[in-house]
Amino acid sequence: MLKLVGATLIIGMTSLWGFRVAARYSLRPQELRALQTALAVLTTEVEYGATPMPEALRQSAQAAGQPVRRLLLDTVQRLESGGGITPGEALQDALASFGPESHLSVGDLAILQALTPVLGASDRRDQVRHLRLALERLIGAEAQASEERQRYERMYKYVGVLSGLALVLILY
Repeated sequence: MLKLVGATLIIGMTSLWGFRVAARYSLRPQELRALQTALAVLTTEVEYGATPMPEALRQSAQAAGQPVRRLLLDTVQRLESGGGITPGEALQDALASFGPESHLSVGDLAILQALTPVLGASDRRDQVRHLRLALERLIGAEAQASEERQRYERMYKYVGVLSGLALVLILY
């Protein structure tokens, strides 16, 4: 009976590990799509609406799903809290706390980091140009993430379950 409980725990834990790694591959493309939506709305707000940056970021947050919504609302909160920081600095600070909780890669976050020097610090045309460039890069990152998802998601699920079974066979 004790062996059965031990075997179940081993298989359960390795399966959980495999499914958690697989979830990272599954959630990254979703977050990248949410970022694309948010940047598209932000681009429109900056280019055509000439909306002040806090309101433009708020509109972008409404269009995006979680956790991107949290990132943008955190940026707005930092921007409106005072301290005379620029929108780029607020985004940079928000990205620092957002990175560990998201499923984005370091390269994905670097695309957003590239926006920080120009966001709210240059003229409208320059901001729109940088936002569109970031959007194009996010589209490429999403294509890569979707390819990785197809390649690795199922594999990690199987590795988790099968490594647990192999460990149980070896130990018992």
